[in-house]
Amino acid sequence: MADPKTEKNLQEFVEQSELTQNQSTPQNNNQVGAPLSDTLGARMPQHRTDDLISLGNQIGWQKIPIKDLPTMGLFYPDGTEILIRAANGGEIRHWSTLNDADLSTLDDMLNYVIERCVIFKTTGPYSSWKDIKEVDRFYLILAIREYTFVKGENKLQVKVSETKKVDVVKDMISYITLTPDILRFHSEEDKCFVLPFSSGKSMKVDIPSIGVTNWLKTYMQRKQQKQEPIDSDFMNYAPFVIRDWRGLNDTSYEKYVLDSFNWTTEEISCLTEIKDLFRETVDPVIRYTDDGGMEHTAPINFLGGIKSIFIIQGALQKLGKN
Repeated sequence: MADPKTEKNLQEFVEQSELTQNQSTPQNNNQVGAPLSDTLGARMPQHRTDDLISLGNQIGWQKIPIKDLPTMGLFYPDGTEILIRAANGGEIRHWSTLNDADLSTLDDMLNYVIERCVIFKTTGPYSSWKDIKEVDRFYLILAIREYTFVKGENKLQVKVSETKKVDVVKDMISYITLTPDILRFHSEEDKCFVLPFSSGKSMKVDIPSIGVTNWLKTYMQRKQQKQEPIDSDFMNYAPFVIRDWRGLNDTSYEKYVLDSFNWTTEEISCLTEIKDLFRETVDPVIRYTDDGGMEHTAPINFLGGIKSIFIIQGALQKLGKN
């Protein structure tokens, strides 16, 4: 049993401590700001979401230098970041169902991989993988492939002659050539082409994004299923003059169509030239050097088809040989 004198001393010590604490922390009736108990719903450090964590610190993700893209980052806001990760087993299994001959399915499959294996982040509040330019998409697909097969276990090859095959990596492909004729209209401020017409009016023209082209494809399919008419003339210009997929719906699209009837001959002529120049520059080919040091080009016809990007060719023959 404790000594009564000791118990008394302990009790006096506790009482004195409580008295001192109350005297040093007086009640403040002139409190500034809400009490701490009202912070319900606030994000604590341990509850940070991915958008609050620096992209450079996300484990398993590899940053892609924006200037390495085919568009050289000229059409993205300053500060844009793109990260990729390796495709996992489930994603490769889904890719294996790809039908190379079905272009619509191929487009959906490319978007499937981009959506899951790419982080696209801009300085704005509403960034999305759909903001990626179409011409940059295939580069990112090949970058994901190389990050998936880091040991070189899946070689992507193109046959360049009857006896020669070339191993392909993403940097060997020429995706787009932005000529001075086009680049002189590029606006660093607007991150697009700005065409100044003689009337004093100007028009902003962009490189098609995944989000816009995907919406247009869905729109066309829906119209065709319902056997409803489509303004095919405007559809040729739509990917270039519709800059943002956000808020794009049947009503807003029809407004774009109606506005196009007010285009002058000069505007139509310039848009047509920009459209044709762009389509001529988008002609992906393989650039390789032969044994004699000469550079050549070859069309992108992967052995095993487009499916071979993520499916190992001759996998059965390789079993048991390692």
